[in-house]
Amino acid sequence: MAGVAAAIRGRFLRFRKEIIVVAYAIRNPATPLRLRLAGGLFILYLLSPIDLIPIMVPGLGLVDDLILVPWGLSRVVERLPAESRADAEARAASFIRRWVRRPLVFLLCLVLFLMLAWALVLGLLWWWLVG
Repeated sequence: MAGVAAAIRGRFLRFRKEIIVVAYAIRNPATPLRLRLAGGLFILYLLSPIDLIPIMVPGLGLVDDLILVPWGLSRVVERLPAESRADAEARAASFIRRWVRRPLVFLLCLVLFLMLAWALVLGLLWWWLVG
């Protein structure tokens, strides 16, 4: 059981790094446009409250968030040019060392920020439509 927990923790830490690597890579002009678009779409989908497979579907609701997005981001990172990937990985490691000392606290802060951002967007949309 400890091996499974270690594998899940290792995958979570690798996924965390891949998100940041892709975020830096899409801003690098040396990254091909198709990888920039794919990486940007995966990150936007991850931040979006809309799911391809609704969470209410038993068993399949979390597949897109737990399997498809990490798999897609891994494929984008694997296909990055060596120079672009090395630069993005160095910047991501620096970001993680500086800002992510406690992963769960960072994750909680990120989730709260996303919830507030979406609440603000929906509130402004409501105000614009009704007001």
